[in-house]
Amino acid sequence: MSDLFHNAHSIGTYTIIVCGQTFRLTTTALYSDSPNFFTEVFSSHLEESRTKIMFIDDRDPEIFKDIVKHLRGYYITPRDEIHYTDLFTDANYYNLSKLKTQLRSNYIVNVGGKVFRVEREILEKRDAPNFFTSFGFGYGWEPSGMPPIPLPPSMPPPILDRDPELFSDILRYLQGYEIGIKDEVHRQNLLKDSRFYHLKGLTEKLLASSMTVNGFAKDDSAKNEILFRLKDIRHASVLLLENNNGDIMISDESSFISTGSSTSHVMYKNKEGAVYVLLVEVHNVNLICRYGAPSSPYTATTTPITNPATPVHLSRMLSLRPTLELSLSDKDMKKLKNIAKSIKASEEIVTTIQSPDTCAFEIDNNKCALDALSNTEKLLHLMKTDHYGGRYLTLYVTRAILRLLVKNGKIEMEMLKCEAFSSERGFNYKREFLPDEKSIAL
Repeated sequence: MSDLFHNAHSIGTYTIIVCGQTFRLTTTALYSDSPNFFTEVFSSHLEESRTKIMFIDDRDPEIFKDIVKHLRGYYITPRDEIHYTDLFTDANYYNLSKLKTQLRSNYIVNVGGKVFRVEREILEKRDAPNFFTSFGFGYGWEPSGMPPIPLPPSMPPPILDRDPELFSDILRYLQGYEIGIKDEVHRQNLLKDSRFYHLKGLTEKLLASSMTVNGFAKDDSAKNEILFRLKDIRHASVLLLENNNGDIMISDESSFISTGSSTSHVMYKNKEGAVYVLLVEVHNVNLICRYGAPSSPYTATTTPITNPATPVHLSRMLSLRPTLELSLSDKDMKKLKNIAKSIKASEEIVTTIQSPDTCAFEIDNNKCALDALSNTEKLLHLMKTDHYGGRYLTLYVTRAILRLLVKNGKIEMEMLKCEAFSSERGFNYKREFLPDEKSIAL
């Protein structure tokens, strides 16, 4: 002990012994990040102030080696998320504000076993707020402008169970680069992770969408339209637009209860706050055309098509406009129910669809109007009879565009465009052969 005391005073250094390992620091180094734990002790009335020797028995000497390097002016780069957490824990313990600031300017995160070093500025200058800038994410991480609140040492380092290759793409996007979409699977996976990280801007870019202006819309508020695949829609961005007065009702701030027969457009609100009439595209579904007496020339009904007690003559039945019913998949129905729940509408989805005269039909590659389904003598051999004695025809729809409406508190669908096939032969005509073997590039 006497040797340590003599050396400390003779060369003007401070001696710090951490779990048996000795470290010596000059006054310049000790005060390079001050005030701190060491300067307060060495300037106090304690014994350490006189001897310039300090013993610390409850800290890691390996981490303290990095602390010493920092105090001597070297830049410390965390090796991984565990090293980062340990460094921040001891920087907080020793009250080294400069080191804590340096550590907060960069963030180390483990994604699927791969370590990434992300600059804080990148996370805050684009597509923020997001998962990373949210308060409390990771050890020692606070958004700009928030006072630092140290987390308990028991807080585990952030390890995200996500795909590191997808995170590499997302990180490039945050750095300002364009992302090359390899295929539909890559797009869907990127979309899934962009939603996980709460990157709304990237999510909207990844959504396959098309914006149009409907010059035939009756109301200016209904002119701007946006088309999404039904499976891609984020129901939290859906709201309602009342046709009667044009008031917008945001789904998470109101409860939609309709007691009259008013019809409301289902709308979509993007990140910038722009509002569009929501159109959805569905694929590979069946359209059932039921022949009977509809309640109106334009609107389909759920009334049984034929009452067995009052049979309708076949020729008369075939001259009537059919009731159209869309047979959606379970996933599509679940998506519509989530949308309905989001806008406080009934989760009972009306599957009979409205199909106005303006609907653009394409059946067996032939463009036609809805009236083509009202005189179906050519399709008579394809019709079947249901258990009520009514006749029906099933069309296979490869894709269709629908406008979503809310009427009497329930979601209804209005068909705007439909590409369908009446027979397997017609569908087979549409099939394409694989390209010639010589032209396939691997």
